[in-house]
Amino acid sequence: MRVLVTGATGFVGGWSAKAIVDAGHEVRFLVRNPARLGTSVAKLGLDPSDYVIGDITDRESVAAAMEGCDAVVHCAALVATDPKQAEAMMTMNLAGAQNVLGTAVELGLDPIVHVSSITALFTPDLEEYTADLPVTGGADGYGKSKAEVELYARGLQDAGAPVVITYPGMVLGPPVGDQFGEAADGVSAAVQMGVVPGRNAAWTVVDVRDLASLHAALLVPGKGPRRYMAGGPRLTVQQIADTLTEASGKTVRAIPVPDALLRGMGQLVDAVERFLPFETPITEAGMQYYTQMPPADDEPSKRELGVTYRESRETLADTITGLRAFGRLGG
Repeated sequence: MRVLVTGATGFVGGWSAKAIVDAGHEVRFLVRNPARLGTSVAKLGLDPSDYVIGDITDRESVAAAMEGCDAVVHCAALVATDPKQAEAMMTMNLAGAQNVLGTAVELGLDPIVHVSSITALFTPDLEEYTADLPVTGGADGYGKSKAEVELYARGLQDAGAPVVITYPGMVLGPPVGDQFGEAADGVSAAVQMGVVPGRNAAWTVVDVRDLASLHAALLVPGKGPRRYMAGGPRLTVQQIADTLTEASGKTVRAIPVPDALLRGMGQLVDAVERFLPFETPITEAGMQYYTQMPPADDEPSKRELGVTYRESRETLADTITGLRAFGRLGG
């Protein structure tokens, strides 16, 4: 198959493109700046020559990129923790999904893979993530934008379109050239501070290579609409600290700070964020996700698609190796 991949100059899209090529398919890239292909997917050994210049918010360039393609994997999205980016995320992510997924349906591509997020399904009292949960969306702009996109994608599914949705957790692993996932900022902060706060807080860590393998495994036409959770293993505060210590060689301690206090700190940081001379992963939404994160039911992807999820210590070790190579772990 020839597969269009959006967001391939980024972290998830780049690794997904590699997994797709490794599975025997051809990949076409939709990019705004083709020079970025050389600093991203080319570093993974991929041939970046088949590309179309355009943007997911431009329906004409999306349609041009899909010409001659059999399937699409839509990874592109604007991701930001800055509340000031909320409106931009809503506009870009929804318009992008409508253009990419909607055009793919019109052109008869099959399958149409959409990379969503567990944030689209998040609620504070959730006991377990499953792929058929109702759409809710988090308190932040990103979560709300993913929820709106989710409603659109599920509407296409309800109409019978072969849209397949995946729900990644905290995506980590080795970089694509110089591209890391946003979650790598949390790893860098924890290692540099030497502490992981919280009591019932947790990370659900999915390796980007395993997520990419899931996307490649979905490239079988004729299966119809489907949804798969890809949260990855859930790590407690102590497990996070122990794994980061082992992977980084620096001591990282678990500190039993009350989870409610962390959420309060997030609210405070949001209120004064514009006055801070530095960026921080501590936000109200970030602390809400972190302190109220349930496990994810990844069994369907294992059972039906043969996907395996590697140990989190390998994922974190490879993340830290990449961060260190780019000088992002401090002294």
